[in-house]
Amino acid sequence: MTKYFDTPEITHKLIEIIGNNFSYEEILVIGRRFEANFEIRTAENQYGRLRIPPHAASEHLVNFIRKSEKIPGLVRFLIDIDCHSLNGRQINFSELEGLLVILRHNGIGYDSSKREFCLISETEAGPKWEACLHEDKEYEFSYVSVDIVQSSDITRREDIQIVKHTINSLFELIKKSAHSYNGSIWSWQGDGGIVAFWGERCISQSTFFSLEALGLLPVFNLRQNNLVYDINLRFGIDCGKTAYRKDKGNIISPNLNFAAHLEKKCTDINSITISERIYTTLDFKQSAYFLPKGQLEDTIYYSYSPCSFYLSYRGGSEPYGQGNEDPKDRKTRGS
Repeated sequence: MTKYFDTPEITHKLIEIIGNNFSYEEILVIGRRFEANFEIRTAENQYGRLRIPPHAASEHLVNFIRKSEKIPGLVRFLIDIDCHSLNGRQINFSELEGLLVILRHNGIGYDSSKREFCLISETEAGPKWEACLHEDKEYEFSYVSVDIVQSSDITRREDIQIVKHTINSLFELIKKSAHSYNGSIWSWQGDGGIVAFWGERCISQSTFFSLEALGLLPVFNLRQNNLVYDINLRFGIDCGKTAYRKDKGNIISPNLNFAAHLEKKCTDINSITISERIYTTLDFKQSAYFLPKGQLEDTIYYSYSPCSFYLSYRGGSEPYGQGNEDPKDRKTRGS
């Protein structure tokens, strides 16, 4: 098992976590839990031994532990001490879940009930971060509310078996797209649901997922939709901190609710609506796809519709890149 831990990615993440969260003295304490005589050798001058920065001390510690083949023990120590105290100081890591995700990418899972590491399948379904979050701990998520427009009317007009088959096929498309952007489907009631994203790029990934799923819809309707009428979708996106629960039905999140309100109240057919919180976090290329459309609960929201987006370029006369439009002017298009 130890050989699975010996990768540059895991080593660098451990150095980062320890260097960001512990002082020089605390790193010495941690090292002596694994080796009673652990020391960090440093240069001396007339004033005595020089103290190196925590990140340098962390690198020394991790390399020492690595040579001793005790990296699994160091990782278990970090997991155990999270939300507890070391030398009387409360420890709360912000990067520990990122380490657990890296471990899962390297085929290593952690059973918190048994305090044991285990090997996991390379074909594990869904995003690897889902199994790394702690119950009731607060994290930043991005939420996408997805809705099949007028699904009840479709059910009344069409053969129920064909409806079920088509909706299931659409769900598989959405699930595949969500997983490709590291998203997790937290709920799905047949006519829509919530897709959640976590991590440093969660806002960007939730936006890419929505753009991709909406972009694939015409091909889906042509190739996999056996109904008389096309399937149409709406997407609403918001983000914010939420206490995580493994039972998704018990998650209480104003931001998740706001994403659903954006989708239901503010989104046109086959369009995506994002909150101002999402918009201000996107990079220039992504944000340029969204135009301000109104306010909901005193918050500005922005929308993207493929038709209006491409028609907005120079009155629809030329696609982007074929005229003389400066990319910097895209912020003002459609105004």
